[in-house]
Amino acid sequence: MVYFLATNVEMMYDIYAELTLSDLHTLHSAAVSYCSKSGSAVCNWMYRNRSQEYFRNIEDNCGGIMKVHKKDNSGDPLSPINGKIDGLFFMAKNKNGIPPRYSYFGPVRLKVSAKELLHMALNLYFADFYCMQGSVHQVTLVMTKPGSESDYFCRAKLLPLSVTDRWNNPFLFRKGADLFTSNKKKLEVELLFTEDIDVFHLTSLDVACLSYCETKGRGHSRPEGIPKNPKCHICNLHCDI
Repeated sequence: MVYFLATNVEMMYDIYAELTLSDLHTLHSAAVSYCSKSGSAVCNWMYRNRSQEYFRNIEDNCGGIMKVHKKDNSGDPLSPINGKIDGLFFMAKNKNGIPPRYSYFGPVRLKVSAKELLHMALNLYFADFYCMQGSVHQVTLVMTKPGSESDYFCRAKLLPLSVTDRWNNPFLFRKGADLFTSNKKKLEVELLFTEDIDVFHLTSLDVACLSYCETKGRGHSRPEGIPKNPKCHICNLHCDI
């Protein structure tokens, strides 16, 4: 674990360019502990919300292909994946097997069968545990296709997770034929999926669908991302700030 003794956050980030595997083990332990007194919820769907213009561009100009893009700077500023790998963020929180009726990221929602998405990218890695201004914490997982460039990168930089080990991975795990996530009230599980997605193909197979939902907040993400709250004693390695 890296202990920061300086009082200036920006100075610390200049000194330590990237979280080490030891740091990630510590963050992972903190995230597991955060979920320890919670149960689990069936995860039938992974979902991604964006604007109408975003999905119209996919339909009109991309042949139905949702293309990956560079990971922003959301979360820990020292995360090894920031600006280094390409992906698409999906959320995993379901209630009674159904995603929430609202989103902070746009009114149009692509829902993909959780089993189908996991089948398309079999390897799973722990990447981050953080919060922003509020009390809700986020766990970031990365889903990669075995043998891909992103998979080799994650194998070297991140912590591999097993979908059959719910004690080490309460964030997204398989029990029997179903997938589950933690039902911790103030926890969101986000998945960076590192492959392009053929929306037309998946919807034609009835394993994905597009719909509208309510929006909250700004209704869109910030292109540069939002860094973690450096003063949180739950998800920071440096608690003396």
